Amino acid sequence: MLDVTRPPVLIATDLTPNAEPALVRGRAHAEAIGAPYLVVHVIPDVLRHHPLAPTPADNDASPMMDVTKKAAELVTEQVRRVLGASADDFRVRIEIGDAEDEIVRIAEEEHATLIVVGAHAREGAERVLGHIAERVVRYAHATVLVARAGTATGKVVVATDFTDGSGPALAYAAMLVDKVGAQVTVVHAAQQPQSTALTALFSTLGSPWTPPAAAAVEQLEALGREMIENLAKEHRFVNAVQVEGSAAEVILGQADAIDAEMIVVGSHGRTGLRRLVLGSTAEEVIRLTKRSVLVVRAKA
Repeated sequence: MLDVTRPPVLIATDLTPNAEPALVRGRAHAEAIGAPYLVVHVIPDVLRHHPLAPTPADNDASPMMDVTKKAAELVTEQVRRVLGASADDFRVRIEIGDAEDEIVRIAEEEHATLIVVGAHAREGAERVLGHIAERVVRYAHATVLVARAGTATGKVVVATDFTDGSGPALAYAAMLVDKVGAQVTVVHAAQQPQSTALTALFSTLGSPWTPPAAAAVEQLEALGREMIENLAKEHRFVNAVQVEGSAAEVILGQADAIDAEMIVVGSHGRTGLRRLVLGSTAEEVIRLTKRSVLVVRAKA
């Protein structure tokens, strides 16, 4: 049952077809947890920053109010068309500014339990700078679902590295099992020490580096398999897989192998300058997959 007093699921739309999977998946998640959903559209603040545009002192705010009103009408029309929802089923907020900044700000202001954004194929400068979805994932303190169109297989891949950072992702995947009957496969990437790099490092310290014995490696692999199988039993996941390789490669490979509808990963969280550094597993997965990706953050 819908509880309007609960924090909402925030669904961002840019009024393009790329936002339609976000609307569909956002409402589905809201219904699964019994929360309301809020649809947000951000109007680029091009006039206010354009050197040839009049300043606010030169005219009144009526043109911008007209644009905002029209945007609200277009958002409502899109939600009704895509979801068949009535105006009483959702709220709309229109803001002006940079999309990622406003989405993150509104999510914090509304105490959103989940942010849902669409994503498109990256082109040009976005290949270096990342698209809005990646930047929202990087800066938001809430869980973020990057929603893409795809077949509803009901299959989900959730990644674990056995640290506290992956715990919330496992819990969210378990909730999907309970609420919507998702078929979840839990995946662990077993990464062996890079002997070349470690040899060079120990050489600079004046000490030789000896690779671990094969028996020790086998014991670690066996321990990993036991741990991931226990996680699968605990959360009622349908399968547990441990594969050697980098985290992103293993996650993407398993998602392809089972035709997963969605990938769930945890976020360890970054602050300060570390937020400006690209390359986290979550961001790499978002860049390289065409599937929906749910990035789960732990509660502060």
